[in-house]
Amino acid sequence: MLDSDGCKSAPSDTITLPELSHEELESLMDFLYCGNLPPEKVEKHVYALFLASDKYGISHLHEFCERHMLGSLNSSNALDVLEISDVCSNKTLKDTALNFIVKNMEDIVFSAKYEAFAPKNPHLYVQITRAFFMDAKTRRNNSAV
Repeated sequence: MLDSDGCKSAPSDTITLPELSHEELESLMDFLYCGNLPPEKVEKHVYALFLASDKYGISHLHEFCERHMLGSLNSSNALDVLEISDVCSNKTLKDTALNFIVKNMEDIVFSAKYEAFAPKNPHLYVQITRAFFMDAKTRRNNSAV
């Protein structure tokens, strides 16, 4: 009677990672086995892989994704990079994305993407605004010297 615990479920041979699509999981497994990914897979799945690397503590993948995002930062993806850096509390990525957004404020702020981003991320919207004004103040003080 004490030898078996009828409340326990049978062991399963399945691991479920519900936050990843089939393609993203395939890319994660490819990276774990090969240590690298083809550029098209990195480009397509970098955000999901970065989140997974943060959640599961896969430091090599985390660094790989971070390098890719830093190296490919542009006006069309800067808000995505800022958002993901905030979710993962990645200061380097967040500071770089914020600085990029401030330097390219006009292109980014007048985009449809920014209009969708602002209500969804009000705390980041505030940080962008503050960073912009701090940068303007610094430039004004430097030009007065």
